[in-house]
Amino acid sequence: MFEIRAAAPFRDLRIEMRSRRRIPDCQLQKLVDRLLRSNRPEADTPVIISTIGGDYRSSVGRLLERVGGRVLALVDIPVEREREVTVFLPENAYIGEIVSCVPQGKRFTVELILIQYRDNQA
Repeated sequence: MFEIRAAAPFRDLRIEMRSRRRIPDCQLQKLVDRLLRSNRPEADTPVIISTIGGDYRSSVGRLLERVGGRVLALVDIPVEREREVTVFLPENAYIGEIVSCVPQGKRFTVELILIQYRDNQA
């Protein structure tokens, strides 16, 4: 849902995005617990990948590589190819699409493309 407010014509224009989906505190706590179990805080960059639309599912894990809009992560739950997702990284949340998901022992290597991102290298 988008909400646009303007106090005077084009002055103090503010756009707000509100999620329709509310995640209960207990579900958030479970995600955080899974994230802490699967990462070493001093060495790993945490990542949470949540599906958009359809069955809601979240995978947690660590970032393996990020080059521009391409992300490679090792996660605990598989995510379908060509699935639209929200990717939560420490610096921001992004919309992305899963390119591949390959089993890696008890975990899964997920490759995805960020649909919207800002390249901080420029």
